[in-house]
Amino acid sequence: MLPSLDVVPTLRDLSFPDHCVVLADANLPSAVLAHLPEPIVVEAGEGLKSLSRLGELAEAVLARRATRPMVLVGVGGGSLGDAVGFLASVLWRGVELWHVPTTLLAMVDSAHGGKTALNLGERKNQLGSFYMASRVVICRELLASLPLDEREAGMVEALKALWLDGAPALAHVDDPATLQKLLAAPVSEAGPMLDEVIEQAIALKLRIVSEDPREERGIRTFLNLGHTAGHGIEAFGGLGHGPAVAWGMAACALLSYRDLGLERAQATRLLTHLDPLLRPLPFSFDDATRARFVAKVGADKKRRDGRLISIGLRGPGLPELTTAWEAERWWEALIEVHEIWRTRDLTIWRGAPTGHTPRLPVDKSRAQRFAVIKALRQAPVNFDTGDETPPDDVRLTSAALEAMGQDPHAELDLYLGEGATGGRFALAAAAARPGRTRLRFAPGLVRRPHQPLIDALVEGGASIQPTDDGFEVRGWQTHPERLRVAAAPSSQYGSALALLAAAGHTFVLERTGPGPWPSQTYFELTEVALRQVGVQIDALSPTELRLSPGPTLGEPVRLELERDASAAVVWHALHALFPGFSPPEPAGEDHPDARFASLARTLKNHRAGEVLEVDLSDAPDLAPVLAALAARQPVGVRIRGAAHLRHKESNRIDALARSMAEVGLTIVPTDDGFEVEALAHQPAPNARFETYGDHRLAMCALALAHETPLTLSRAGCVTKSYPGLWRQARRAGIITQAHMSLPTLD
Repeated sequence: MLPSLDVVPTLRDLSFPDHCVVLADANLPSAVLAHLPEPIVVEAGEGLKSLSRLGELAEAVLARRATRPMVLVGVGGGSLGDAVGFLASVLWRGVELWHVPTTLLAMVDSAHGGKTALNLGERKNQLGSFYMASRVVICRELLASLPLDEREAGMVEALKALWLDGAPALAHVDDPATLQKLLAAPVSEAGPMLDEVIEQAIALKLRIVSEDPREERGIRTFLNLGHTAGHGIEAFGGLGHGPAVAWGMAACALLSYRDLGLERAQATRLLTHLDPLLRPLPFSFDDATRARFVAKVGADKKRRDGRLISIGLRGPGLPELTTAWEAERWWEALIEVHEIWRTRDLTIWRGAPTGHTPRLPVDKSRAQRFAVIKALRQAPVNFDTGDETPPDDVRLTSAALEAMGQDPHAELDLYLGEGATGGRFALAAAAARPGRTRLRFAPGLVRRPHQPLIDALVEGGASIQPTDDGFEVRGWQTHPERLRVAAAPSSQYGSALALLAAAGHTFVLERTGPGPWPSQTYFELTEVALRQVGVQIDALSPTELRLSPGPTLGEPVRLELERDASAAVVWHALHALFPGFSPPEPAGEDHPDARFASLARTLKNHRAGEVLEVDLSDAPDLAPVLAALAARQPVGVRIRGAAHLRHKESNRIDALARSMAEVGLTIVPTDDGFEVEALAHQPAPNARFETYGDHRLAMCALALAHETPLTLSRAGCVTKSYPGLWRQARRAGIITQAHMSLPTLD
């Protein structure tokens, strides 16, 4: 028998029976808990779903009420619902059960259907029962209080249901502005559309459950759409259930198009719906990760004659069971669809500002320095890279350095991607370990200049041989007493060598060639990080530093990572152009890029028609966004000190000039920067901005957003430094529409 479904405005409108015992998530707001009758408050999460915790829950319930009748009321998300549902099914061989789901995911999915589950060790949902709640209560007050991340996670399950059903509400998510409202607008504003999506998702779940209540006919298995690969992704950590299932659905779209006859237009439609819900995958596509994924998916309990049962789509409302997709096939599809998403075009235009304060990633510059220090230092070093998927540069650098720190004699094969900072830091760290290290770089990073650093490391005793995609390094046996490196063209060479002092060796670092380090302030960040962990730094001459272990180098230390001032730049530009857009949360004030907010104010207040001279030799990465901002102001700007931008992911000076010209804005490249005339122009309508796969140019394009659409290429390149940029842009009021390019079938 299906439960009664009630919708109430607030918890004050819900009448609880006298014989109920309420179990509630401790993380609920205190105002919510205050409206519950003497709840047993528990820490929700997968840790709650164990036999030991079940016994504790039972004891707590029986201490409240030891006779029938009893109603167990679970107030929380999916994990609490699983545990309370299982307890209701076994306590006295069954007591009445109510669910009051507090997350959108639970509201549209797990609260309905009668499945309960406990984990055994690390194996999820191994013990369970079918036990239907007699009542499910949807509370609009709880929905309105949800963090946006949780709303997005629930929308994944809602979207799954709409596609399984071919529901009319799919038309809502076809319109990017409407989809954005469903994901980010206040519940009061999203109004009837959100109600319709929730109602149709619940109706689909209940219809399938009524046709196959105990999962005996195969119909209920359709609800597993996206979960086969999703559970494999979830096992790695870094992505919750909703975002992981979104990637499972994306891989399903590609496989269904290839194998089940899903029309190309419909596969693209599904990927477009998923785009705002996809986050960068928090792992590398290497053999070790593949093996872990395949093992996890291969252990899925949904099998027929020993073969994995997967759910595909022939079209909206046309799901199909298939045993043709084993775990390896899912892995290959995941790699391919991730690349399709990463290289997608994205159209953006300015909607109404929402007042959302943009969330910034962690400080990439410091995080990479901390990763080297953690790998080399003998005493423990702890730091937190944040609550979201870290930037690619941070993730790859941390993984490579962690591998180096585990066994100095092991032979390693490591991938560093496109990040010059991480690649150069890893190159120096590899020279300081006796084992053989193969470092693989993305093609763009291979082409960038590394020779001054290589020369310094070879002079110190390392063997470094170029390969097609990077370098093979055999490190020195004894740490050199002196390391000499040319200053030009990057301070990263000096930072890479200086960071080796974290291992506890004393040596002299000598800077050769004319002048100070380029971007001197970045080298100063390195010095600050080393001093924080106990390295002593003494100036012997204007060009020589002695680095040696200080008295605290052997002590445990915790390092704090601030938010990234480089990522804040684009938001300060947008705020300068349109004050309705909120400035970002505070970032590291001592970071060289932190000066942009002041520059933006100076530019805005500068006298029209006059030329503002800006020297960016200490912060050259500010140049693209500053040039874009200047092109939209009636102020002339001459940017200098940014010559080595020509040796970044792209030739950033000339590339930006070409891209700006394509959208109707003019900046003139110079030897060491740009000149912008005192002409305030708006970007041309329906124009296309080429990012050249350069994350800084993609970020710069956000500063060009206006009322008419602007399409930028390869939008996913921002994962290098700011994985959440487009999600934060949507929340702030920038409307986005993805354009996925699926392969053409023969």
